[in-house]
Amino acid sequence: MKSVLAIGFITAYLAALSFGGVAHALKVGLCGNTLSYYVVWDMFCGWTAWDARTHLVAEGESGQFYDVRAPWGEFHPFGHVARIHYDHTNHLLGRHINNVLRHTAHEPIDRVFAIEEVWPKQYNLPPDLYDQHFGRPNDKMSYYHLRVVCRNDGTPMQVYPDWHAEQALKAVYDNPRLRRQSANATSLFSTLYNPNAARAGSTLNTSDGTGLSTN
Repeated sequence: MKSVLAIGFITAYLAALSFGGVAHALKVGLCGNTLSYYVVWDMFCGWTAWDARTHLVAEGESGQFYDVRAPWGEFHPFGHVARIHYDHTNHLLGRHINNVLRHTAHEPIDRVFAIEEVWPKQYNLPPDLYDQHFGRPNDKMSYYHLRVVCRNDGTPMQVYPDWHAEQALKAVYDNPRLRRQSANATSLFSTLYNPNAARAGSTLNTSDGTGLSTN
């Protein structure tokens, strides 16, 4: 009986991994349900070598700056990291700002800044372990980057790329060849596209009176 159960478990395990591999290769059912997360190959593809935190700073009408922090405390769903730091795309940032400002006493707020702090995860090691591995003191250095400027109700006014995307854009801009291609490229495209006209091979009229061939 034990052999049958062991063989059945191994068979089911290998079948699940095979299904995940095929699903990942064919891009089918990757996000179909929660269980698919455990069998696809890109389970940890979103992990980076950098740790990040989100800091919220409000500017009042008097020019005074305030730390936007919930007076009832932070919610830590996993470990010691607060929930707001898991929202690296800032999808719920506006709701969080509005909720905190509505339930706190302060002068009228003009705007709120969302500051992203990033640092290499190697600095999260304990000092003794860090010194043993790297042979130097743990001299942690953080990089601060402006992500969003919001109104007092959390509505975004200015949005900037995250730190990783910003570094990628700077790397592209430092390439002379790519700068030349960007300068010579068309800055806008016509959205007056008609599929029926395109199939007929006709010519669309743009706003400046020039013809855009659909052939």
